[in-house]
Amino acid sequence: MSANQDKSKNKKNIMARIFKYLFVWGYFFITFGLFFWVLMTSFKDNREIFSSPFGLPSSLEFNNYIFALTNVNMGLYLWNSLIVSVSTVLLCFFLGTTISYALARFNFRGNLLLYILFIIGLTIPLQSLIFPMFFKMHTLGIRDTLIGLIIVYTALNLPKTVFLLVGFMKGLPKEMEEAAIIDGCSYWSVFFKIILPMSKPGLATVGILVFIAAWNEYVFASVLISSDATKTLPLGLASFQSSQLSEYGLIASGVILSIIPVLIVYVIFQEQIIKGMADGAVKG
Repeated sequence: MSANQDKSKNKKNIMARIFKYLFVWGYFFITFGLFFWVLMTSFKDNREIFSSPFGLPSSLEFNNYIFALTNVNMGLYLWNSLIVSVSTVLLCFFLGTTISYALARFNFRGNLLLYILFIIGLTIPLQSLIFPMFFKMHTLGIRDTLIGLIIVYTALNLPKTVFLLVGFMKGLPKEMEEAAIIDGCSYWSVFFKIILPMSKPGLATVGILVFIAAWNEYVFASVLISSDATKTLPLGLASFQSSQLSEYGLIASGVILSIIPVLIVYVIFQEQIIKGMADGAVKG
């Protein structure tokens, strides 16, 4: 009886493992296949795209990339997105780390209420904030500016930053902090010399999530930005597509240019991100 049960259990384990690998590799091939197709399309002109939509390009010419960077302000859109995304990450780091440290390590009146308010910020539908944000930015005179967009993106990403960092900092051991305070360190010294270095994996995870969110955001930017000089990359791609609707190779090159910075950021911080996700899984 037990032998039959073991065989049945082994069959179930084998089937589960086969299904898992099929799912993972299937997802990989679909994702990589679509990326590779867009990449190959970016080296083609319309004639070659329509004659051989899934074939390799006859030659690797960068005409589409050169035209996108020089004739349709793609370089300006990339620069604007980089300024907005990096500034949003830095502001979220500064505000998120200080707030999270206070919530995770200090017991004060209103601690739980303040944390709950940040959690509520994660549940609010972003679409309901578009018009209030628009009128507030217009009243302050910073609508259609990169500064206004940075403030909005920081406000949108701060609840997520605080939620992740509070959970991470609560899992850090307190013994080192207590020993440092006994030795005469101030709370700011403990924060900068102990908490922040130990929080690098969590900061890397938060940083890449906030960067991608700011880099890809379209809805708020389409409402708050109107001039071509302050357009970010998603807005630039949208206008580029409408003005160059028949040039599919140019559109594909714009998509590839928008992916490259995100890949660079991930490659640089991937070790810290994986470590942070692993630490979170162990603590959970």
